[in-house]
Amino acid sequence: MLIAGGVLGAVALWSQIAERSLDTALIREQFAWIVSISIGWYVLLAVLDMYDLRSAVNVRRCLQRLVLSALIIGIIYIAYFFVAVFPLGGPLQGILDPIPGVTPLRFAPATSILLVAVLLALWRVAYAKLLGDKSARRRVLILGAGAAGRAFAEVLRAYPHFEMIGFVDDDPKKAGLKIQGGAVLGPHTRMLDLIELHKVDEIIIAISAPMTGRLFQTIMDCHERGITITPMPLLYEQLTGKVAVEHIGSQWYVALPFDNKGFETLSRLLKRSLDLVIGGLLLIVFLITLPLIALFIRLDSRGSIFYTQQRMGQYGKVFRVVKYRSMFHDAECDGKPKWATQNDPRVTRVGRILRKTRLDELPQVMNVLRGEMSVVGPRPERPEFIEQLQKQIPFYRTRLAAKPGLTGWAQVNYGYGSTVEDALVKLQYDLYYLKHQSVWFDLQIMMRTIAVVLKMKGQ
Repeated sequence: MLIAGGVLGAVALWSQIAERSLDTALIREQFAWIVSISIGWYVLLAVLDMYDLRSAVNVRRCLQRLVLSALIIGIIYIAYFFVAVFPLGGPLQGILDPIPGVTPLRFAPATSILLVAVLLALWRVAYAKLLGDKSARRRVLILGAGAAGRAFAEVLRAYPHFEMIGFVDDDPKKAGLKIQGGAVLGPHTRMLDLIELHKVDEIIIAISAPMTGRLFQTIMDCHERGITITPMPLLYEQLTGKVAVEHIGSQWYVALPFDNKGFETLSRLLKRSLDLVIGGLLLIVFLITLPLIALFIRLDSRGSIFYTQQRMGQYGKVFRVVKYRSMFHDAECDGKPKWATQNDPRVTRVGRILRKTRLDELPQVMNVLRGEMSVVGPRPERPEFIEQLQKQIPFYRTRLAAKPGLTGWAQVNYGYGSTVEDALVKLQYDLYYLKHQSVWFDLQIMMRTIAVVLKMKGQ
């Protein structure tokens, strides 16, 4: 709303200065930059994680990223509207008149960028203050002081719009213990008293064992008093973008994408169409950059330009993935598969740059066009690692329900993993993607990937 208000406010201001009527004819005349700048703001804010609550409460970070967004849009505006040559007489003539006969509307786009930046800055400061205000916080009581409760309490510390009152647990040995800044306040029989005493808004159920009849009745009594009852895995998922597979206990069903029935024929068709369009564009980039990258790889170390390897795709189908070689040619000279690690000594100098910019993944566009992979999906893993990890991590093979991707929710949120613990975290992200996959979610992940590439945060 503020982006639209800032853009249209600039049009209204300069139309008055230009003595023009603010009507549909004027909007049509200025339509190109109005739409471009409006979409540009939203895309940049999404790429810079400005719609993440953890970023939203950090005023300094918000203001820095707003300034950065304004600078980027301003530079693009200058390049597009002042450097590029357009034929006069088209819909852009009102902004592209020569300087001697300049129309005031030429300054409307620049004004809109400044106005939107100011409006967003004021709103973000107010929003952050509101979230951090004690009276606006949601007061939470966690039922269960075990591993699940502790994990969730740790997550809550990153979200100042929640205030953790403490824990409720029936284990007498835990009474009075301090866990993640909150105390164990007593057994579940005290819950009704606690919600009145501490003005609790929400109870988070963080127990993995089945409920007893008494506990269930106490929870229902709390619900009847207007208290929100939320299973820990669901709120954990909403806050972190991950599925807490290690803490779901008897609620195993929350880890599986049962409710994603909307991703059926039409959505699959749209996803495949998007794969072909983006894949076609990436193929052009691949062909243009191939000679230069191939030369650098060849000069840096001996061996082939490309590297092929077996990976497991959708429903367990094995295929050969194609990548630029980023390691020395004898990286697995003993024939045993090895995890890629951060600062892996097997990676070449050129390979390190290729990995940071994700360019080593570019040849996989051939796998996308063949239908073995998608642009967005879980990272394709080696069959040997899947066989090992499915024995150690519950639901690990569930990630094979989707085509593997060039990029994905786990890839933009987490780097390379070299341990079982890393694989568990990545699985949490993958399961979240499976449960919420949509074409719009894919587009968001692609925007996040652009930010990773520009920041050279690949590994």
